[in-house]
Amino acid sequence: MYLHFREGLRVCNNSIRPPKQPLHMGTENCIEIKYASSMTKLAESRARIHLPLPAIGIPLSSHLVSLELRSDTMSTVSALPFLKSSLLTRPPMGPITPRHGRRHTLPASEFRCLSPEDSISVFEIEREAFISVSGECPLHLDEVCHFLTLCPELSLGWFEEGRLVAFIIGSLWDQEKLAMDALTLHKPHGSTVHLHVLAVHRTFRQQGKGSILMWRYLQYLRCLPYVRCAVLMCEDFLVPFYQKSGFKVQGPSDITVGPLTFIEMMYPVRGHAYMRRNSGV
Repeated sequence: MYLHFREGLRVCNNSIRPPKQPLHMGTENCIEIKYASSMTKLAESRARIHLPLPAIGIPLSSHLVSLELRSDTMSTVSALPFLKSSLLTRPPMGPITPRHGRRHTLPASEFRCLSPEDSISVFEIEREAFISVSGECPLHLDEVCHFLTLCPELSLGWFEEGRLVAFIIGSLWDQEKLAMDALTLHKPHGSTVHLHVLAVHRTFRQQGKGSILMWRYLQYLRCLPYVRCAVLMCEDFLVPFYQKSGFKVQGPSDITVGPLTFIEMMYPVRGHAYMRRNSGV
């Protein structure tokens, strides 16, 4: 049985018409076509055709294409319409679905302690949130850098796709009641966490993010064995907000800032009891 290529592929049983021009081809790039009988499986004939691969659309890097045909008899094999250049080339890739698309390089939502590199973002949110309401910022930029350098583990930031949307900054105090020094000092051996500021970016307000962030912060403090309680001072209109988070009113604060007066509130953390309960002791 012989195979002859001209415009297409023609196969004859007993004879072959020789080509007008010889085909010059290397032996490393060829098409091997196997014909096998599925009925008897007793014989196998092979025909090897040497054809320049670019002529039928196969990349030069391809070395061997094997096509296998099974027929009931070993008689006449008609023209093979599936041997087309469009079918021998690599099939085009389908559209990229969302499941296989590029993933986000940043998490959609992340909670982590702040660092001094976050100071500018923190101060911008704080300034916009407090200046428009009370005219005073709880912490200035140098104070933000100061606390994020001394005690970054007592801060918590909420990030959406890498963007800071809400934060809390705290420090340690060694007394149960706040004094003026508590606004600027960090007492490393204290057991009371002073919450200096909680602020939410203006485009993310009225979404409950402040309450969620406070809840996560208080749960985080319960994992610190040296923390006994958390205290803060706020204006009168913010008392209901902090009461919903579990803070109790302690009375008027001794601290005043200009004409502003504050209410002092406390949340019992009981860090040591929590650690003993979960340590198996």
